[in-house]
Amino acid sequence: MNLHGANVLITGGAHRLGRAIGLRLAEAGANVAFTYLASADAARQTQRELEQRGARALALRADAADDRQVARVVSRVRRTLGGIDLFVANAGVFRRTPLAAATPADWDDMLRLNFAVMRVPALRVGALMRRQGHGAIVALTDISAHAPWADYLPYCIAKRAVAALTVQLARRLAPAVRVNAIAPGPVLMPDDFPAAARRSEIRRTLLRREGSAADIAAAVQYLAEADYVTGVVLPVDGGRRFG
Repeated sequence: MNLHGANVLITGGAHRLGRAIGLRLAEAGANVAFTYLASADAARQTQRELEQRGARALALRADAADDRQVARVVSRVRRTLGGIDLFVANAGVFRRTPLAAATPADWDDMLRLNFAVMRVPALRVGALMRRQGHGAIVALTDISAHAPWADYLPYCIAKRAVAALTVQLARRLAPAVRVNAIAPGPVLMPDDFPAAARRSEIRRTLLRREGSAADIAAAVQYLAEADYVTGVVLPVDGGRRFG
């Protein structure tokens, strides 16, 4: 895919990783629409930054796990930008839920906030892309989907589901649409992540350092442009999966 002039939709694009991905793709020449849920001020700032990079930018408030809201987003993006060439399923929530204390509501929340937010728009946008005869989807999973942490098990299971759906959608939507995922390692760990656990995660990477949002954004661009790559879950983890 040539990103120059391409139309991109990113879920959870107002701040942190979603913002970094949007700015990277805008610098490559893409137009960027993104969803946000509660970060209205951050969304306005990100939209301005995208426009400063020459992109046509669109900030849309929506719950990515709600099919009606997603349908409105897709319709708006099509009317405004003319179509969707690349969809980045970035929205997600990282929350500590120790297995012994996890409630049924915790499991439901993590599945909704980390799997449904990929499944709902990916199915809708994937069907659109297949009708238009081209497109690419990049989802964000997590390296912990393959080696789950006991204190974050509902999150890890939800991210494992993202990886599984990525492979199945790659089969279902081929040959017109490519579907891949990225599995970050220790990147943008939240402020409340325990300091000792942070140090442990970094020590367990082969590169002995934390990754950056720029590392993930670069991987998204690679998968968007790599026209002979589909059905891949790409680790961007500094070698954490071997630790």
